[in-house]
Amino acid sequence: MSAFAHVDAKALNARLICDQHRALALSWAVVISSTVTKALHNDTIGRRAEATCYTARMHASRRASSLLLFSIVIATPIVATAKPRKAPIGQPNRDAPVVARPPAAPPTAPRETWRPRRGQLWVAGQWKWQDNQWQWTAGHSERRRKNQTWNDGRWENRGDHWAWQVGTWSAASTKPTQPPAFVEEIPQRRRGYAWVKGNWNWDNNGWEWTPGTLQKRPAGKRWNDGVWASVGSEWQWTGGGWIDAPNVQPQPPQPLEEIRLFARGKVWVAGRWQWEDNDYQWIAGSLQPRPRGKRWQDGKWQNAAGQWSWSAGLFSDAPSIQPAPPQPFAENPINRPGYIWINGNYEWRNGDYEWLPGHWERQRTNQTWIAGNWNNNGGTWSWAAGAWR
Repeated sequence: MSAFAHVDAKALNARLICDQHRALALSWAVVISSTVTKALHNDTIGRRAEATCYTARMHASRRASSLLLFSIVIATPIVATAKPRKAPIGQPNRDAPVVARPPAAPPTAPRETWRPRRGQLWVAGQWKWQDNQWQWTAGHSERRRKNQTWNDGRWENRGDHWAWQVGTWSAASTKPTQPPAFVEEIPQRRRGYAWVKGNWNWDNNGWEWTPGTLQKRPAGKRWNDGVWASVGSEWQWTGGGWIDAPNVQPQPPQPLEEIRLFARGKVWVAGRWQWEDNDYQWIAGSLQPRPRGKRWQDGKWQNAAGQWSWSAGLFSDAPSIQPAPPQPFAENPINRPGYIWINGNYEWRNGDYEWLPGHWERQRTNQTWIAGNWNNNGGTWSWAAGAWR
């Protein structure tokens, strides 16, 4: 409905209300007339009732005046004024000239994550040109069709404008095509087990994803992942399996990335690889209580004459002289309107540095946060705390 139709509807409703008021006023007028007539008739009564008639006339006159004034008020026409409604905030301005076809390329598609399910495929999201602006439509899962494959739609440059080429179903190949990109998975770790990565399977003339899983590792064995490889014009799968673990201990893998934790009075003992049953097993990091006056030194792998050995970490005496503070950890907080991020810092406590993570504080009017810093005064390190100014 347009704005003009909306205004006409409101005016019509107001007019109906005015007609109802006029009808009510006429009814009250009839009542007033009857009351006045009755009062005049009473005036003709004898002189003995003159005082009573006079009082009745006065009351009738007052009632008539009140009812007449009420009738005038309710009979007054009501003028309906309807203001045009404004478009809701965030919606496009419909008064602007409509551009039917986008003159420029669409923005970069945002990254979408999805969990593959058997018998389902992923239809990627797309940008749509609507109301003179780009609007994103998220992707979705859709049931696969037998012997058919899905081709995502795309935007094409037609010179002076961009046009959308809709996605279509087409006949599927009977032979495996190039497999899709691997789905990102977080490997699970458990002593005595091996992580078997997920992989794509060619099934019913289409790709189906098999998620990764933990499998119990036989003694003296290690898991060798399968792989898709291009052989000539075809793709072939070489399945994974258990193979004999090497008798000679190889170089340990690179340490896995871990989310480091912090807590007062505790130290972070980093995770490490452990050689066990002719294979490397990952031992996750953890927080450990720190004895007073002690500091933790991480262990490390060492190679001596071609043999790899692990030198375990240990607590050692903290230095008697406070050394320079370590480099602060990189913190990348997401912007939060109305708040300010207070960076974390090292604190000298019980003979060692402990990290205090950063935090949010509400922004203060007409004040600025001055960050704290470590200062070296004649070889002595001191912390100048931050403050609002």
